[in-house]
Amino acid sequence: MPNVNEDVIKSLDAIDEKLDNLQAEKAVSTKAINDELKRLGAEQLKLAKALADAEQQSATANTDGEKVQSLGHSFVTSKAFEGFASNRKAMYEFKAADTTASTSAGAGVSSYRKPGMVTMPDLPLVIENLFPHVPVTSNSVTYIKEPTFTNNAAIVAERKDKPFSLFGEVEEKSAPIVTVAHLARITSQLSADAPALAAYINVKMQYGLQAKVDAQLVTGAGTATELGGLLLADNHQDPVTLNKITSAKFTSGDTVLDFVLEVKNELEGRAIAPEVLILNPSDWTAIARLKDKQGRYILGGPQSIATKSLWGVPVVTSASMTAGKYVMANITLGATLYDRQALNLAMSESDEVNFQRNLISIRIERRLGVAYELPQAISGGDFAIPTAG
Repeated sequence: MPNVNEDVIKSLDAIDEKLDNLQAEKAVSTKAINDELKRLGAEQLKLAKALADAEQQSATANTDGEKVQSLGHSFVTSKAFEGFASNRKAMYEFKAADTTASTSAGAGVSSYRKPGMVTMPDLPLVIENLFPHVPVTSNSVTYIKEPTFTNNAAIVAERKDKPFSLFGEVEEKSAPIVTVAHLARITSQLSADAPALAAYINVKMQYGLQAKVDAQLVTGAGTATELGGLLLADNHQDPVTLNKITSAKFTSGDTVLDFVLEVKNELEGRAIAPEVLILNPSDWTAIARLKDKQGRYILGGPQSIATKSLWGVPVVTSASMTAGKYVMANITLGATLYDRQALNLAMSESDEVNFQRNLISIRIERRLGVAYELPQAISGGDFAIPTAG
């Protein structure tokens, strides 16, 4: 999230809370409530316009020449929004054109911008971009999960027995399609200002939804109502737990940099080419601060602008990744994200006492599921050198 917007967003959060609190107000007179709503509406509109200005400046500063339509701007220029003025209800499904424009995923990472979810520039929400996407029309996805594979293919002399490769017992699994959604309440003043409303939808509503999706794709429990995350035990393999990487591989002077190399080596030894290493920002910061015996930064120091990469593997940092954990993977091989419903936006004043108080509710939601067909392509666990034991 651009720093210029942080104070504005905090102020909008405070106004949103006040608007919600007013719905339960009983002791205050109707006139007092209406006066307060009018004041809050003016503040909300002013702050949303500030977001619109910041969004416009960000777009102007983007020099790659690509024009990407956002959810907010697409909605306020649609017929659904035009019709809201007369019937006070609007339903809109966002289907943006597919693009492979660069995002904040980092150099060397193939970024996928999925139809129906185009984030604002520089938003640090990158986990979903790492997954391949497939559209579906069903409420669940059945897939085959292959736990293990040992390739015993060999050169065989004439009249000699041919070897069997070893395939783990494949499982038929089902990935549920889940709904991710949230609502917000705005004033009629804001709903009448298209640029400010677009910025509010983009920065507050869309960002909040996508942040939840990113978090679920890392730590989700994989239940009927949650996505399964990369860190879920069945969705990855831990080379330390499986004794493929042990404390015997390290010496007293080794660091987590050596651990990263061993994880990469273990994956490549099984013919899996890692395409990304996902870390919590605090763990990347600890690596960036590593120094040699002369006190020099190993990764170049504070003036270095080197890309995030270790041993040739691009590094993605995300607050969605649990601190002290890691994932190194070829997610393209290991998992698939299934899109059931594109980003869907609804706006109505027919909610509780909205009509009486000139308030409007906005709902944004999407439906999706995730499958982990090849967990051996995904390594994960504690981001630390294993101890003897």
